[in-house]
Amino acid sequence: MKRMIIVLAGALFASLASAQDYTAGKIAIVHPAARAMVPGAKVGGGYLAITNTGTDADRLVSSSADRARSVQLHEMRVDDGVMVMRELKGGIELPAGQTVELKPGGYHLMFMDVDKPFKQGETIKATLTFEKAGSVDVDFAVGAAAGPLNAGGHDNHDAMPGMDMGDATTQEDEQAIPAGLKTMFETPDKPLTVMPVVVEGDWAIAGWQQDGRGGRALLKKGQAGWSVHLCSGDSLRDAAALEKIGLSKDAATGLAAKLKQAETGLDPRVLALFATFEGTVVMDAAANDVGHSGHEGHAQ
Repeated sequence: MKRMIIVLAGALFASLASAQDYTAGKIAIVHPAARAMVPGAKVGGGYLAITNTGTDADRLVSSSADRARSVQLHEMRVDDGVMVMRELKGGIELPAGQTVELKPGGYHLMFMDVDKPFKQGETIKATLTFEKAGSVDVDFAVGAAAGPLNAGGHDNHDAMPGMDMGDATTQEDEQAIPAGLKTMFETPDKPLTVMPVVVEGDWAIAGWQQDGRGGRALLKKGQAGWSVHLCSGDSLRDAAALEKIGLSKDAATGLAAKLKQAETGLDPRVLALFATFEGTVVMDAAANDVGHSGHEGHAQ
């Protein structure tokens, strides 16, 4: 969507109390963490802070993990209002005497083609390789699928500020949610199509298409109205995945059933576009307004 859907704010990069610290030469590594992944997801994000305590610059040049076919170094930034995600094949520079954070919305690791989705509480073994300091084995502690990366519960309320839609009925919600999303993310040169929209209690799922990209958004209704909780692809069709994210069993089952019915008869090309969104993009309250946006997934 606008700014290529969302910029995850740095507040998501909260420290894990149980995280270990590591060193490689003059390089200090703290709080390596990863997010739990919804069932069926193949791409996960990795975060940490790296301090170069030496007097010479170094560079993180590569990484590998036992649970992923490959690990890529990525950067996210906004260029002229458009979110740009790119692989850093040349590595990440680590200036002397400085700390570089790999966190949502900036530098981060991407675990690609993961064999089994990460679960909260697990440890992912990985190796980081530096140009000068060499290689070091680290353990990434897996935190919640959404919200701060801490060991606490997963039903947090860190979604972006809500679209104030008042006390609407389900039918009104299904009409108001597309209008709110268009206000947030549509631009004159990049129209946004939102459909279908299904609502189950305080949760909703909306399919979206924009500028050749697509996916599904999970929304949650709070005191301020509806807010985008996260964006993903086909995983949001699965009741078990919704329950893992934080929905009750009844809400997850009901929402998945309504979505299946609503998407019956859609053009297969639209469904294929929804499926191109890989990973999970979590919205964060640290964004100043509903027009600010970040990423842990890719809309191809």
